[in-house]
This record gives sequence, structure tokens and C-alpha cells, in this order.
Amino acid sequence: MAGSFFAEIRALHIIVAAAWFGAAAFVTLYLMPAMRQVGPQGGPVMQALDQRKFHVFMAANAGLTVLSGCWLYWTLTAGLQPGVVHSPMGVVFGLGGLAGLLAAILGAAVIGRNVKRLALVAGKAATGDPSAAGEMAALQQRIRTASRLVLMLMVAALLSMTLGHSV
Repeated sequence: MAGSFFAEIRALHIIVAAAWFGAAAFVTLYLMPAMRQVGPQGGPVMQALDQRKFHVFMAANAGLTVLSGCWLYWTLTAGLQPGVVHSPMGVVFGLGGLAGLLAAILGAAVIGRNVKRLALVAGKAATGDPSAAGEMAALQQRIRTASRLVLMLMVAALLSMTLGHSV
């Protein structure tokens, strides 16, 4: 039964992982540096992304990637059979899956939470609150650092998934 869906779940996993990785790379490497460069004028872009539910897109892709990856790993290892899990292929896929899981957790816990906080602080800044600028800078730095780490974890996961069948 499980094998009958393997190709479909694998295709889903690849598609949502590609969307998640592509969006994360674009945001980390291009959008955030551009937003930092233009300063407060970037606020409307962030509001537009929020209105278009970009955070839901990212969370959905991360969640589907992790869930489909867990199912694929479970199926590939015949229910986590130690002989398969400890094989070179099992280890490479396992480490890649762990990197992807950590990327999803870090993205939700650090990036998602700080982006929400940033939106609130931006509202304070619009009212002229002098403390808002320092808090915004600290939040942006946390988001920047976490985004880079998430992207590195995603690259590790991507390389592992690419190489897993070859080892």
C-alpha cells in the first residue's frame, strides 16, 4: 500500500521543498538586503506580503516538506529498521531530514515570531515612538541571522537529498 504512493509523495516533497527553498533564498539574499537598503520605505512591501499571506505560504511549504519527508523516510527505512537507518543511504537521508526539520523549526520559532513582532514595532515607529528604531534594528538583525542559518540548513538538506541515493 505505502509503495503505491511513493512516487506521488516524492513528487510532492520535491515540489514543495523547491518552492520553500526558492522563496527562502530570494527573501534572504535579495528582498531583505533591499528592504534594509531602502529603510522605512520598504514598510508597504512588508505589509503587502503580509496581506498576500506570504507567511502562510512559507509555513505550508515547510510543513508539507517536513511531513512528506518524514513519510518518505519511514517508507524508505521500512519503518525505521536499524539496518536501513544505519546504512550510508539511511544516514545521509536522515541527516538531510534533520537539517530540513531544524530549518522549519528555526523558521517558525525565530523568523516567524520576530517578523510578527517587527510588524507591531513598525506600527509604533509610525506613531513617532523613539524607542521603536532600536528595537526594529535588533529584530531585523535576528531575522537576518536566522534567515541565513535556515538557508544553510536548507542547502545541507538539499545536498543530502540529492546525494542520498548515490551513497
